[in-house]
Amino acid sequence: MKINLRNVGIIIIVVIFTGISATIAAGVWTTESDKIPATYNEGEFEGLYNPEDIRGSYAFKEVSDLFDIELDVLYRAFGLENLNNEELKSKDLEGLYAEAENEIGNGSVQVFVALYKNLPILLEDTYLLEQAVEIIMENNKNLTDEQLLYLKEHTVILPEINGDTLNEEDKEQTEEIKDETTEEDNLVKGATTFKQVLDAGITKEQIEEILGMKMPSSNMAIKDFCLEEGLSFSDIKTKLNNVRK
Repeated sequence: MKINLRNVGIIIIVVIFTGISATIAAGVWTTESDKIPATYNEGEFEGLYNPEDIRGSYAFKEVSDLFDIELDVLYRAFGLENLNNEELKSKDLEGLYAEAENEIGNGSVQVFVALYKNLPILLEDTYLLEQAVEIIMENNKNLTDEQLLYLKEHTVILPEINGDTLNEEDKEQTEEIKDETTEEDNLVKGATTFKQVLDAGITKEQIEEILGMKMPSSNMAIKDFCLEEGLSFSDIKTKLNNVRK
């Protein structure tokens, strides 16, 4: 039996078109990114986007559009004014502030958006830059005493701002503020190694389960490993600290 190539071509086109039509009808097919965060499902904020669902893959431009926050406000809050790059993502903060003693990352973006917009969020061990805290306090006059205390205890003052080194008096003040924080309550911090976590009683199996992969050399800093593997240090740190508690 001879096969008519023209008819075969038509059949293939029909099959492809039918498949695409079916996936569109089922709501599966999409031609663009559908980065839409979850919404609150009850209470006075029902239907509004929940900042806790901001993911590290979100660009700051997307966060700006979704939560109606001016892009330059987000850039100022996280010291990004001079980068001027709309492709910057929330997860990029971990690399930009890798040398900071307390992590600035995707969790920081979630907390900033929530408190800036006066939206509910579970406040855990997440830090914000000093300018982010100032912007929140200027914009949100409805902060509770608990939120104000949280901001005071979770403010990161960088030793250098825009390349200008702080004077000795400012450095001393920075150290005093750091000493007042509750970071010592947590096992995993910016410079913590896997060996320190193991010495604290967390097993290798527990660590690998949290990482989703094999643990590297025990002398490696957890934060450095997360940056190399594209993992969220904020998430890993929280999970390891929760195991210890």
